[in-house]
Order: sequence, then C-alpha cells, then structure tokens
Amino acid sequence: MTFYKDPFRYRWLMLGVLGLIYFMACLHRIAPTIIAKDLVIEFGANATTLGLMASTYFYLYAAVQPPVGILSDKIGPRKVATIFALIACAGSLVFALAPNMFMAGVGRGLVGIGVGGIFVPGLKIFSGWYKPTEFATVTGIFLALGNLGNLSGSLPLTYLVMLLGWRFSFVAIAGVALPLAVLAWWILRDKPEDKGWPPIVPHPREPAPAATALPDDPSDGKGFGIIFKRSGFWMITLSYFFTSGPGLSFQGLWSVPYLMDVYGFTPLEAGGTLMALPLGFIIGSPLIGILADRLRIGRKTMLLLTLIPSVSFWCLLFLMGGKINSTFIVPLFFLIGAFGGGSLSLYMTILKELFPPRLTGTAVGFMNPAGFLAAALFQPFTGYLMDAVSRKGSAYPLAAYQNVFTVFVISMLIAFVLILLLKIPHTEQTKGR
Repeated sequence: MTFYKDPFRYRWLMLGVLGLIYFMACLHRIAPTIIAKDLVIEFGANATTLGLMASTYFYLYAAVQPPVGILSDKIGPRKVATIFALIACAGSLVFALAPNMFMAGVGRGLVGIGVGGIFVPGLKIFSGWYKPTEFATVTGIFLALGNLGNLSGSLPLTYLVMLLGWRFSFVAIAGVALPLAVLAWWILRDKPEDKGWPPIVPHPREPAPAATALPDDPSDGKGFGIIFKRSGFWMITLSYFFTSGPGLSFQGLWSVPYLMDVYGFTPLEAGGTLMALPLGFIIGSPLIGILADRLRIGRKTMLLLTLIPSVSFWCLLFLMGGKINSTFIVPLFFLIGAFGGGSLSLYMTILKELFPPRLTGTAVGFMNPAGFLAAALFQPFTGYLMDAVSRKGSAYPLAAYQNVFTVFVISMLIAFVLILLLKIPHTEQTKGR
C-alpha cells in the first residue's frame, strides 16, 4: 500500500487514527447532557450533584495535561496516546456499571484521565510531520475529526441510549475504544525518522525568533521557567480558560435540559438541535485554520475576528432574556460551534509558535488544562446558580438559565480583552503566509 511507503501520505493515515481516538474523547465530553435526565431519575441527583459528577472528567483531564506534555517530550507521543487510550476504555466500563453517582464520577474521572492523553501527543506528532505553514490547518482538521464525536454525542447517542439504555451504550463505547488503542500503537510514529524516512520538518540550527536566548538543551526546570516567564503563555492560557468555560459547560451539560425546559423540546428534538453545535465546529475549525495559514493578517488578528462573533452570540442570548425565537436556535448553535472551533485551533497554533519544538508538548500540556479546568469549575458553579432558582419537578425555569448566560457573557468579554492585550513577535504573527 502506498500509504506505508510515502511519508506525506502516511502522516494523513496517522491523523485519521488520532482523529478517531479524539472522536471518542469528544463523545465522552458532551455525553452527560444526553443522559442528564436519566441520571437524575435513576440516582435522584439535583443539578449541583450532576454538575459535580460531570466535572470530574474535566478536573482530571486538566490535571493530567502537564504530565502528558512532559511525557510526550520525554518518552514520545506514540506511547502516551496508546496507554491513555486504554485508561479511557476502562473508565467507560466503570461508568457504565456504576451503582451510584459516586462511582459514576469515578468512572467519568478515569475517562477524563484517559482521553486527556490524546490531544497533546497528537499535536506533538503533527509538529514533526507537518511544516509550520501547515500546522494551523492540520490542527483544525484534527479538531474537526474529534468533534465528530460531539456530533455523534447529540442525536446519534440519543438514539443509542433509547435503544440500549445509557449503561449498555457506554459498554458499547468501551468496546470501540479498545481496538483504537491497539491501532494507535500499530500505526502512530513520533517522527518520520522512526519509519526510516528523512525529516519532513527540517531541524532548525538556530532558535526561532520568538524563542531567542533559550538554552540549547534546557532541563525540565529551565524549560518550565522558559514557559512560565513568558507573558504570552499566560495571556493565551487565561483567554482560553474564559472561552472554554461557557462553551464546554453549555454544550456538555446544559444545552439539552435548556432546550427541553425552555422550549419544550422532546429528547430527540433537543438532541437533533444540539447537532448544530458540533457541526459548526467541524466546519469552522479547519476552515478558519486554513484561512489563518494563508491570510497575511497575523494569528492574533485572526483570533480576534473569531472571538468577536462568539462574544456577540452569548450577549444576544443574555439581552433577549435567555430565550430567542426558536427559528434562530439552529443557526445560532451552528455559528457558536464554528467560531468556537476556529478560535481553539488558533489558540494552539499561537502557543506552539512561541516556543521551540523541544518544548512544544510541555507548553501545550500546561496550557491545555485551562479549558477543562474552566469546564470543571463552570459546570458545578452554574448548577449552583440554577438550583438557586426554584423549580417545578425536574424542569428549571428560564430565570435559572439566564443566570448561566450572565456568567457566560462576562467570561467571554474577559477572554476577548486578554487577546486584545496580547503581544506576539512580528515574525511569529506572519508565519503561515
């Protein structure tokens, strides 16, 4: 097969394998919103308890990002991706068999640990197989492939849960995850040289302009210092935090209850409507990544242009009192997903270009937890705000969701201002022309 003989084709095969595993990560990410009502009925949980259970995924996903980044730089991303994919498989089984909310949280936490070892190793592999002028594009495609999991975690998962029940659905998901872990070990390679091919990305003899004055071979301690002393790292990380909190909390937990409680949608109608969010993400992340690699406006400007619509959408929901005309829900969800996906690929690309290749995995590993820590904090906090409003039965009133949208608007405005203040070296802004 030519895929096994041509490095430029083989790298797309690896992208496909990593995309399938990341697909499972994204599927798990938003699954609680589909089974939220089932968990409330079976375990008698309220919104705060449900938010805490769902957030264990994000807490532990965030916690493993730094060690995953360090391990990717030290032992190689192929080993890391394979080991963590197996952990995710085990977590899915624990969740499926959970007798109570505590064990459901344990299972979801294991899933968070496992899928937390996929995205950063993927970017590390891409940095060795794709040129800098291709990185935003391939990152966008990677995000799009993964977010097919978000798409499948809406209406398709709704049908699966209706057919098998939520427990057997997660057993089936574990059954798919196991062969993907085996496939990762068989197909993935850290760099072209591991297959006996010459490097695709030339090894630079001098450090990149943004990484001047770096030691030739920094120790772990010096490497951490290099990362943490850069103001750009903190500006990007904090902006990513305040962007991810609203997006992951709404899509992953409150979107389906919102559509059912406020608009009276059935579970199938809500799951079908939710598909607009990941569909927008799937289209927006590679499209904006391609534009960022080809346009001469700079990474920062491109990121600001993607954040402006995102801020506007949440402001619209807030100003409309938490409810808009149902005709506009699908287009609004689609656009939120599209610009959210585009901004994520740009966050990763800008950060990657601030550091030399030997620190790529570590830098992204320390930045990536921010988004998931945000979700871990936002989900129980917004659940608390919702419980503060009296409800009838299992349905929450519009005022409860308006409390959530208020937090989302404030968060998105902070994210935008942080990028507005970000300073990127000129040479780095013009990469990818």
